Amino acid sequence: MLAVAGAVMVALTGGCSTLPGTDELRAMATTDGARLKRDAEEARIRALLERFDEVEGLRYGFTMLKEECTGPSDGGLKEQATVHLMTCSMSMSRVFGVEGDVTDVLRRIDDAAITRWIPNGNAPGYPLAGTLEHALQYHRLGVFPDGRLMTNPYLNSDIGGVSIVWDYPPLPGDPGLVQAMDTSTCLPTSPIYSRCLFHPAQPDTVSALRARYGAVLAVTVKPDRTGAPYLTVPRPKAR
Repeated sequence: MLAVAGAVMVALTGGCSTLPGTDELRAMATTDGARLKRDAEEARIRALLERFDEVEGLRYGFTMLKEECTGPSDGGLKEQATVHLMTCSMSMSRVFGVEGDVTDVLRRIDDAAITRWIPNGNAPGYPLAGTLEHALQYHRLGVFPDGRLMTNPYLNSDIGGVSIVWDYPPLPGDPGLVQAMDTSTCLPTSPIYSRCLFHPAQPDTVSALRARYGAVLAVTVKPDRTGAPYLTVPRPKAR
C-alpha cells in the first residue's frame, strides 16, 4: 500500500484538488504494491473456489476472472461523490457440469461447510431465499405452505461474497427450464485497469457443458459485493 500511497502523493502534490487523469490512475493501479495485493486476492479467491472441485457430482468446466479499477467521481445529480481516488475489485466464477440430482449436489456443498449461507429476507415460518432449505423446497414443491409460488432458488453468503446459481425446473405456468446465466463473455470494463481471462484459455461453453451433463452450476466469489475491494486509494485531505 505504501507504493500506491506514494503514487498518490506524486500525482497530487501541493494539495491540488484536481482529480488525477486516467494515465495517473493507471500508474497507481500497476505499482508493485498494487500487484502484490492483486496477486494475493487472486490466490485467495482461487483457493476458495477450488474447494468446490472436491464436491461429488460437480465436474469442472472453466473459471472466469474479472477485475477492474475505477476512478473517482465528484458526484452529480444521480450519484454521490466517491471517497476514494481509486477502487480495485475482483470477481471469479467457476462453472461446473452437474452429474446426478442437483439437490444431492447442493446437500454435499452444504455438508462441505465451505461457507455459511445467509438468508435473504425475514419471513418467519418460511424457508428464506439464499438458503439450502429454500432451494430444496423449491425443487420438491415449488410453493410455500400457503400456496404462494416460491422465489428463484440460489445460495448466498456474505462471508467472502460467495453465491451459487444452477439450472432449476420451472414453476407451474413457466415455459421451461430456467438456466444458469452463460458467463462466457469477456469485455474491457474500465479505461484505468481491467482484466478478464479464462482458464482454460479456450473453455467449453456453458451450453456445451449443459449438453454433456444435463445441468450446470456456477459458483461466483465477488468480495466487493460485501464492501471489500482488494485495493482502495483514499482521496488526500484538503488543505
